[in-house]
Amino acid sequence: MKQGRAQPGLGLAGCLAAIITCMAAAAATACPQTVYLTRIDPSVTSPNGYYRWLNVADQVYSPAYRAYYSYDSALVQVAYETASTVFSGILAAANLKPNFVYQIKLVGVPGTPSNEALGLAGRWWEQAWTDTSWTPGWNLNDKGDGTSPNPNDLTYYQRCGIPDPTSPTGKHYQYTGYVLFDYFITDSYGNAFVSFRADSSHHVLLKSPEALPDCTISVFDPDTSMPAYAIDYPPSIVSVWAEWERLPVGGIWLQACSYTCSIILTEESFHSYYPEGGRWAAAMGAPVQFTILPRTPVLSGDANRDCSVNILDLLFIRARMGYDPTTSDNAQADINSDGSINILDMIHTRNQLGSTCPQ
Repeated sequence: MKQGRAQPGLGLAGCLAAIITCMAAAAATACPQTVYLTRIDPSVTSPNGYYRWLNVADQVYSPAYRAYYSYDSALVQVAYETASTVFSGILAAANLKPNFVYQIKLVGVPGTPSNEALGLAGRWWEQAWTDTSWTPGWNLNDKGDGTSPNPNDLTYYQRCGIPDPTSPTGKHYQYTGYVLFDYFITDSYGNAFVSFRADSSHHVLLKSPEALPDCTISVFDPDTSMPAYAIDYPPSIVSVWAEWERLPVGGIWLQACSYTCSIILTEESFHSYYPEGGRWAAAMGAPVQFTILPRTPVLSGDANRDCSVNILDLLFIRARMGYDPTTSDNAQADINSDGSINILDMIHTRNQLGSTCPQ
């Protein structure tokens, strides 16, 4: 993961200036889009979500800070490419929680094509219909050995079509696909400047109270002169790294399609047992729209464009057999380019099973 370091005392004006400078070169070849994140319901990413009031070193914020702080006072701007082979951009933040770790996620809209694409690159949130409402839901947590499809994908395919005439969708289960693809640590003022790239799929973040190689390291010395603290804590060094959800790290690509979803910051709770430790509360978010372009050259048989030929490609083709290959993303299922989606495309893909894009 490549991450820009937080800049001490960097205000919103500095954040915006940095974004303008960094996006100027990209503007010549692409069309960047900018969104401002706003406070969202903390239960969006976890039905039991409640805010964390400890920094990354488990040092508690002052009672006064906990009483007055709100994400309404934070300023977070995200600039991203609207059409590229990878979702990437820059995040600039001011007045988030200080010395704090945030996850960066893309979260889909159930029932949309891009929602499924996000789930197949990341994780699945499953809800069941109870005759009157959807359950709060739960994560599918069996990620397997990192290869695709993982056991969660197979569960999704087994259950997503189960009918239920009493539900608003006609299905018994509802799935939200999401990808935790990056993270960052704020400085002692709650500011951060991050260059992100959605090429990895993470499960959760972990930490160690020491400086470790190949990790994001936070070094800080909180004291009572900072408004978030009532105790003069000793200096701290904390290493943070991401546990994988899918492998390889740095080689998980979103499928080529148009995405309508949200970019969300989630508080990292580190499975804390402290009362103030939090429960992966959603912090801020905004809707985004972008298009992932096919990576070239296209791998033969890779119908869903995830750089791996496997059962997901066979399922992709089967779902489109007999359809017009000139509409929607059906052309990707016409593997042999003969103008029809049929058993010949299935056979061709079967013969390519196990192939992957060169690294």
